[in-house]
Amino acid sequence: MKNITSKLIALGLTGALAVVSFTACSKAKETTAETTSDTVVEKMSGNKRVGGWSVPQDTKITEEELKIFNKAIEGLTGVGYEPVAYLGSQVVAGTNHCFLCKSTVIYPGATNRYTLVYIYEKLDGTEEILKFEDVTLPGTADADGAPIAGGWNYAEDPSVDDNIKAVVDKATEKLLGAEYEPVAYIGSQVVAGINHALLCRITAVTPDAESGYALVYIYEDLNGGVEVLEINEITLSIDA
Repeated sequence: MKNITSKLIALGLTGALAVVSFTACSKAKETTAETTSDTVVEKMSGNKRVGGWSVPQDTKITEEELKIFNKAIEGLTGVGYEPVAYLGSQVVAGTNHCFLCKSTVIYPGATNRYTLVYIYEKLDGTEEILKFEDVTLPGTADADGAPIAGGWNYAEDPSVDDNIKAVVDKATEKLLGAEYEPVAYIGSQVVAGINHALLCRITAVTPDAESGYALVYIYEDLNGGVEVLEINEITLSIDA
């Protein structure tokens, strides 16, 4: 399965570029940097353009969306896909859909990972899988996705509880100009504290704001202090 393409985001509000330095996600920060108070706004694109992707207000999967997903993956073998969130749609000659899924290769002892599954719903009501795209955390890109000692581990449970939501809110409160809503808990790494990786929906705080998605890496220290380490954009696309 193809790995997802991501890039570091550090775009300033009102058009000014505010470049922010983040630490590598493979280790905890040694000091508290003032860069966490810099204005960091995700400039999302696509959901307002004709033919572009539309990001829903609620990523919870509806009954109708689940039917579309189940019909598309019927008969698929080798990997099990459990839909976690509905990320968006694109109107074409029919409709393209994007689901975030927990994916597990079907063999004893296999570890799970997370994958974007793109599905084309044709005008005749039939479905076709267009693309699988893995959400890959640092140091977990080996063939079987097995955890590496001291490295990142994919979450068994992608749900966001109140404690994790509080971590995200606290870590992003100084990132002015945008709202960060955690959609799924992707993974963690034990350091001197813990690093968290979350898929978040990010919406600029402006009229008619567009929304998009990013992997947000947050460091939580042993005393409950938190800091955003890195923000990597995830762009919905069926292009290879």
